[in-house]
Order: sequence, then C-alpha cells, then structure tokens
Amino acid sequence: MTRIILIWAGIVAGALALIALGGLMLARSLFAEPGVPRLADARGALGEAGWLFVFAHPDDEITANALMARGVAEGVPVHLFTATRGEAGTQYPPVVDQPHLGIVREAEARRHGFSLGVASHTVLDMGDGQLRARPFDELVERVAAEIERTRPSAVISFHPESAISLHPDHMAIGEAARQAVEALGEEGPRLVYVLAPRPGLRQFGGERGQLIADIQPDPDFAVPAPSRDKRRAWRIHESQSRYLQATYGIGPRVMYALWTREYYAFSDSAD
Repeated sequence: MTRIILIWAGIVAGALALIALGGLMLARSLFAEPGVPRLADARGALGEAGWLFVFAHPDDEITANALMARGVAEGVPVHLFTATRGEAGTQYPPVVDQPHLGIVREAEARRHGFSLGVASHTVLDMGDGQLRARPFDELVERVAAEIERTRPSAVISFHPESAISLHPDHMAIGEAARQAVEALGEEGPRLVYVLAPRPGLRQFGGERGQLIADIQPDPDFAVPAPSRDKRRAWRIHESQSRYLQATYGIGPRVMYALWTREYYAFSDSAD
C-alpha cells in the first residue's frame, strides 16, 4: 500500500511540475518576440571600437545592461551617457529628501555602470523631464560631443518614436542620438534602438502599450538577459527598487523570470 501511495505521489508531483513548466513557458511567451535571432557575433554586428549607450535618466540603462555586460565581457569599450540626474522622479521607496534625489540617483547610475565595468560614464544635468523643453540643438550637440570623445562603432539608444514607454525624455534623447549619428554619414557609428517585447506591451500595457507596440519597429536581434543581473541593477538603484511593483504589480524576481531577453533593432532597418 505504501508503495502504491509513493508511486501516485510521484505521478502527481510530476504532473504538477509539468503544469508549472507549461505555465512558465506560456507566461514567458508573453514577454518574447518569436523568431528573433540571438546576437551571435556582437563584435561583428556592432563593431569593436566601442559601444556608446545614450539614455535620458539614471536607471534607463537597466533596459540594456545585458548588452552592456556582453560588450565588457568581449573586451569592447563600453561607454554610458546619461543626460539628466533623475531629480524629478518619484522615489520607490523614499530614500532621501526630494531636493537631493538627483545626487542619489546619479550615484546609483554610476555605481551600476561601475559594476558592469563601463569604460566611462558621463552624467549631465540637463533637467529631468525637461529635455524636450530645451533647445534641441543643444541636446544633439551634447550627444555628438560624446560620440566625438568616445569614437564608438555603435551607438545604442531609445527608438525615438516609441521610446520603450513614450516618455518625452526618452523620445528626445533617442531623436538626439539619431540626428547626431546621421550627421556623421557613412563614416559614423551604427545606430541601434532598444526595444520592449511587443506581446507583453499588448497584453499588459493597456492603450499606451498597444500604441507603443504599433509604433515600435521589428527587432533584428535579441540578447539573453540573466535575471540575477537585472535584479542586482534594481537593488543598486535603491530609490527606484520598488518601481516595478508600484507600476506593474510584480517585482523584479517575477518580471525577469518571464522577460528573459533584451531586444534591439538597427536603425537602418527600422527607419
């Protein structure tokens, strides 16, 4: 009798494991772009002179930290440019008096970049939430100056129209990166856009997510994104560490058990 009970217990446990696995695979499919190839030869696709990541705020770089880590691991100089200090953001949870938030968020971004092994990190104070209100030529000039300083073979930023979240600052920095690269012509670096998985946007993003998914270009390649690195990044960005819970109702552990790849498009195939 005991043997029969053990056999049935094993069968039930196996069935439950299969159900759980099936549920996990289904959930992951909501955060995946089917048919997108993994980036096999990063140096061949993006060059080896250096990769410059151009973002608006501290913590924006979390969207691309797997590709950043890939570059560092392969010996490519990785540079990070952050246009603002994030001083106007909401704290999740509160960690400092609001007037000093910019100091804290800049430090968090610099710590994250350091942990990834970036070769350099430029942080400007161009006004969180104010990038579209500033003279646009100034923003393009700042990005162009960073390209001139670092001489990268690839520039990675947000797709200007969808901007992964339709955030005005994201859109502004993406357009500034596009104009700065296009001004250099064929001799300039290759421009790459950071994207979000469209199935997840359509499933969980409401009308805004649907709009982003409709605007966003098809991804050209994917990069595996280890959950531990994403979760570590949110811990480093302590003032934003509960942002995912507050915004989407799930924390980094669950989010990155499902969202396991970063997606990118080359501008010359997207525009």
